[in-house]
Amino acid sequence: MLNTLARFQFFIYPMVVHLSIVYQVPFITACLLPLFYFILAQPLLDNKKLVSIKSAIFFLLCLIALFSYYSIDHSIIYLPPVIMMSLILYPFIRSVMPGNTPLLSRFYQLTEKENNLQTMQYTRQVTWVWVVFISLLLINTLILTFFAPLEIWSLFTNFINYMLMLALFISEWLFRMFWFKQWVSPIKFVRQLMTVDQRELLR
Repeated sequence: MLNTLARFQFFIYPMVVHLSIVYQVPFITACLLPLFYFILAQPLLDNKKLVSIKSAIFFLLCLIALFSYYSIDHSIIYLPPVIMMSLILYPFIRSVMPGNTPLLSRFYQLTEKENNLQTMQYTRQVTWVWVVFISLLLINTLILTFFAPLEIWSLFTNFINYMLMLALFISEWLFRMFWFKQWVSPIKFVRQLMTVDQRELLR
């Protein structure tokens, strides 16, 4: 159950944030931060070296949530969208560094079990497209954090940015079918994305 929530919390949390802002109860978002962090960190708690660090972060988030609940300062809600976009961006950037396999190329290797040179070159290029695209979204998130009204910030960082990511995903899928002249089911891709061993994908 926790693993399932960890996979979807990048979508659940933004919904909770926006609803709390719409109904003018932003402290709820801050109070939920420890819970969502615990769900995200849970799969990694079997690493004994990281338990103490993650426990300290969890305790700190609890203190921040408590402070937010009893004060009028809820600025902590600006932090998670930046962290989420950075977490999405990091494996893409890391994978295109010298000596590493681009993230989408690695995904192709794990799911298709073959090394088609043309497809490997294509997935490398698409990985770079995602690096640039997510970097722009991260910059957009930072700009909105400092200069946009709360409602506009929430609309973009919790919905529009993710819709843009979905639009790129669909556009790339359509282009791939045209380029390779081969039908690729998006349902199959999503299923593979949900079931692939993330430790193998991100190593």
